[in-house]
Amino acid sequence: MTDKLIQIAFNANELHFLSFVFVEVFGGGSTAAIQRVLGDRVTAARELQPTVSAQAESQGGYLELTEPQWRVMYESLNAVIYGLGPTELHTCTGYALHEAFNLNLRICAGVSGVFLGRSEWTDSTT
Repeated sequence: MTDKLIQIAFNANELHFLSFVFVEVFGGGSTAAIQRVLGDRVTAARELQPTVSAQAESQGGYLELTEPQWRVMYESLNAVIYGLGPTELHTCTGYALHEAFNLNLRICAGVSGVFLGRSEWTDSTT
């Protein structure tokens, strides 16, 4: 793992959505289900929330996180996708299932690119 900052570009709507992921993790009607999916990364997600929110609000057009932070962002989004399901995901966030999955694919591609195409994420990413 590295402490190097990895920058991934997103448009304003995507940044808002990624910041809103944490609202669902910690305050939505399906918080318990989402946190069950997130598992042992709940504390790390709580610590990451202010960083993501601040960067999303700065309107810089990107998020810049360390590899471990990107892992938490990826897992948090994944937990929201699975904890809400496709209908509730769209109702609560305005994002369709394929749009949310595409953001997670971009996160994977952005992080993977830093490691010359090989992922450092060797444990399960469910």
